[in-house]
Amino acid sequence: MTSLSDQHLEFRRCHHGGAVYLAVEGLLWLLAATFGASGQVPAAMLLLLIGGMFIYPIATACSRLLKMPKPGTSNRLVILSTWIALTIPLGLPLVFMATSAGRENLFFPAFTVLVGAHWLPFAYVYSMRSFVALAVVLVLVGIIFGFVFPQFFAACGFVAGGILLLFAIIHFMVVRSERRVVAKTSGCME
Repeated sequence: MTSLSDQHLEFRRCHHGGAVYLAVEGLLWLLAATFGASGQVPAAMLLLLIGGMFIYPIATACSRLLKMPKPGTSNRLVILSTWIALTIPLGLPLVFMATSAGRENLFFPAFTVLVGAHWLPFAYVYSMRSFVALAVVLVLVGIIFGFVFPQFFAACGFVAGGILLLFAIIHFMVVRSERRVVAKTSGCME
């Protein structure tokens, strides 16, 4: 790998701008919110907490099924993305503090703020400013639901899950468009 910009490009293309990870996470949030909306609050919380630990392996398996290539071993952004992923378990005590003393309605809002902050550094890893927008939108959604609409347990989970899926689609389309431009300029088609 020659330059840092090449590493960003390779990482973005190999992972379709994180589209698979965003989609898996979005689906998990929607499933957890569905449990919450049906009155199964502890199950919703456990599903998001425990299921969150499996986002990376499930998304990686999906990427392999889709025959998406892995970044090269010389790409240093791989280790950085691993370190960034560890921000979620390190931030879980904040979610637990927010939801203690019978305030479980703050679970999805607090988790949304944490996940939003977690996605911000990926703007650098993927060299995609849309991750900044994703982070800001998720943090704002968590704040709004936490302070304005805390009485609706699952609503924030549905909104966050929908936002994650929307950005999965956006990122997939952006990277697909990039590939088409490169294919046309190089004279080869995918």
